[in-house]
Amino acid sequence: MRLVITCIVVFATLLLSANNAFADVLKDHPGYWLGDFQPPGAPKIRLGAEVFVRADGSAWASLASPDQGAVDIPVLRTETKGDTLVLDAGFAKLALTWQQDHFAGEWEQGGTTTAFKLQRVSGFPKPHRPQTPSAPFPYKNEELAIPSQDGVVLGATLSLPRGIRKPNLAILVGGSGPTTRDAELHGHKLFAVLADHLTRQGIAVLRYDKRGVARSTGNFSQVVSADLQTDLLAIIKAMRARKTFDRIGVIGHSEGSEVAAMVTGTHPEQVDFLVSMAGPGLNGLETLLAQDRIWAKDHGADDATADRLMKYVRQWYQIIIAEADAKPRMAALKALRDGLSAKEQALVKKHNMDEGTLSFDWAAQPFVRDTLMNDVTRYWRKVRCPVLALNGELDHQVPAAENLNGIVAALKAGGNPRIESALLPSLNHGFQTAKTGKEHEYATLAETIAPAALERITRFVIHKDIQLSQAKSKVQTTKDMRNSPSKNERP
Repeated sequence: MRLVITCIVVFATLLLSANNAFADVLKDHPGYWLGDFQPPGAPKIRLGAEVFVRADGSAWASLASPDQGAVDIPVLRTETKGDTLVLDAGFAKLALTWQQDHFAGEWEQGGTTTAFKLQRVSGFPKPHRPQTPSAPFPYKNEELAIPSQDGVVLGATLSLPRGIRKPNLAILVGGSGPTTRDAELHGHKLFAVLADHLTRQGIAVLRYDKRGVARSTGNFSQVVSADLQTDLLAIIKAMRARKTFDRIGVIGHSEGSEVAAMVTGTHPEQVDFLVSMAGPGLNGLETLLAQDRIWAKDHGADDATADRLMKYVRQWYQIIIAEADAKPRMAALKALRDGLSAKEQALVKKHNMDEGTLSFDWAAQPFVRDTLMNDVTRYWRKVRCPVLALNGELDHQVPAAENLNGIVAALKAGGNPRIESALLPSLNHGFQTAKTGKEHEYATLAETIAPAALERITRFVIHKDIQLSQAKSKVQTTKDMRNSPSKNERP
């Protein structure tokens, strides 16, 4: 499935941290495997695994819980116990033992192990999403393997319009979490839809799996911002080496916008244009505090209760920032949590303020501290290329007005006049037309991305103002930005 092209290193088949038993299990049984799983005291759900070949030629697997809208869950480690293969995702393990025509599975999580049977299926069940593109396509797709640093190989898809000798190229950079090249969530493939639309308009598009996710190698649990920047820069340089594109730019969504700004600000000669979709314009601590306040209110907290909770949240983050080493950090966080009164602990639990970045599991990971200590505004001030910054006014993950204002202010402070920005009405974090913008809405909406967002991005990428030789570019801001609501939710 991997097509390695000019300027991309060809990698021989390699089985990372694998012995012969591991290799046999994966190589002999590729595809999708799914079974009915009955957790103790809970409704039955379907769990599965996909077995595939990664970009470097190695056999690997990912986990899936399709009933919960989760696929491509990264496997961090593998081990064999006799004839059993164990896939370790960190929070849980799936043990697979081949039984003639199916896998006998054991799911281990939270100290409980449950057995179930996995059978081959043609694919994981997904809700119908009308905008998801399907073949035949009026353009060419190439599957790539792009080397980055530390032996990581990134799996990518390059979509090339037909009949255009040197098209502009847009590189798509996904948001936080284990993002695949399609940026899939709840069956919505944001980047697949965006890439299809842009390529049909004559723009080449490259999208890739984040390191340690899907076809890309590496360990996702150890990924920090510097790794994401390294990978994006490697992709940009690989595409420039082809010498088949006119302008090369980056379109980043959410955290991907931050990564794009950091790479563009540090290597201005490499990026000709930048599109920020729901990108942050505040530093990491401010962004998470804003998210958590809205998260609390979305989960029933009134203003007074949210104020009380945020005192605790700020203490939590201050500990993470202060403690670089995980062991003392976790001890201090546990002491903070245990030191809350019974009433305060009940409030934390009631309003779900013990999830995500406020959970012990996440706080132990390097990316949380890295996120808190990042300040993207200093990179936005260094960006010199034309920028289109878009945020949806119903965004509950990256508060729209504050962050959009932050991006525009930083760009202007750095002397960049080539700015377009817009606060798009009725759109959520994923640029779907929404009613509330809350997280639970994502899966209920048929739309993957609003046509207005697609058209605005396309117009910018192909517009004549993108040419760097032009002396002036329009500066456009949205009039009512100050009065627009800013809603937010944890990623």
